[in-house]
This record gives sequence, structure tokens and C-alpha cells, in this order.
Amino acid sequence: MPGIRVIALAAFVGIAVGTYFQAWIHWPTPLAVAIGAAMAVVLLTIAASLGEDAAAADAAWRDAAPDLVRTPGAPAANESVGAGPDAAVDGDAPV
Repeated sequence: MPGIRVIALAAFVGIAVGTYFQAWIHWPTPLAVAIGAAMAVVLLTIAASLGEDAAAADAAWRDAAPDLVRTPGAPAANESVGAGPDAAVDGDAPV
């Protein structure tokens, strides 16, 4: 959830956009309020997708799914332990 500063900024942007459309462009009030609310929701969506601390989100993801985290030096899931670039393929002798 976004912090209080982001919520306050979104509310300010929504009110400012709604006021601009209603007062200066003379749109009907319900339409101006809807446009202002839509702008506030867009701003909140962007703020939520960016997050406040990417390192904390990454650490939470790694804690929640330890089986998906590959440690450095460990083989990937699709690699076998002994198969390197010079391993035999389909029973052929290595060159």
C-alpha cells in the first residue's frame, strides 16, 4: 500500500484536475469529478507499481519462494550436474 504522502499527492492531483476541468474548461461537474478521480487512481497505480523499496520487495520475494532462488555456482534446473560443453551427446564419445 502506498504511503500517506503518495495518497495525499494523488488526492491533490485529483482535486486539481477536477477543478481545472470544471472551472476553466466548463465541463459538467460529475464528468470533471470522474476525470479527477481517474487521474488520482492512475497516479496511485503508478506509485504502487514502482513501490517504495525495491530491495525489501526482492527480499520478501526470495523469502516467500526459496525454491525458485538460484544460488551462485549452483546448476540451473535444466542443467545436469556433470553436463558441460564437452559432455557426450546421445552416446557419442567426446572429441
